[in-house]
Amino acid sequence: MTNTNFVGTWKLIYWESKTPKGNVSHPMGKNPIGYLTYTEYQHMSATIMRENRPNIDIPPEELIKARQVLLKPWLLINGWKYIKGIFRYLQASTNYISYSGKYEIKGNKVVHHVEVSLIPDWTGTDLERTFEFSSDSRLVLSTPTQDGNHHYLTWERI
Repeated sequence: MTNTNFVGTWKLIYWESKTPKGNVSHPMGKNPIGYLTYTEYQHMSATIMRENRPNIDIPPEELIKARQVLLKPWLLINGWKYIKGIFRYLQASTNYISYSGKYEIKGNKVVHHVEVSLIPDWTGTDLERTFEFSSDSRLVLSTPTQDGNHHYLTWERI
C-alpha cells in the first residue's frame, strides 16, 4: 500500500467506540465534526470536535488574562470574573482533539508520528491505526484502547 491512497483531505462521518461486550458509545457525540489531511510528503493533521460546543463568551485578550490566573493562582483574588471563562475553556478543550506530524504506512496500519498536539501527552508519541478502504471515498481507521474498547472512525474523502 502506498501513501497515494491516503493523500487528500477526509471528513469525519462517524466515530464509535465498542466494548468487548458489543456496547456502542460515541466519544464526541453522534455527529462529531472532523477533518484529516494527508500530504504526499508524509505530513498529516487531524482535528475532531463535538458538535454544538458552547461558546466561551470571553474575548481572546481576556482569555489570555484568564490563562494567567490559571498559571498564577494568587491572582485569583482579583480573577473571579475569569472563573466562568476558565471553566468554559476547559470544557471546550475536552470536546476537541487536534494533532499533526509525519505519518508512515506499515502493512495494514498507518502510524501518526505526533509532533504537536492539544493533548500534551501525545506529543512525541506514535499513534497506530489499522486502516481499511471501504470504497474509493471511504477510509475506516480503528484502534484498541487500554480499557479493551475499540474505536472506529469512518472518514470520507472530500
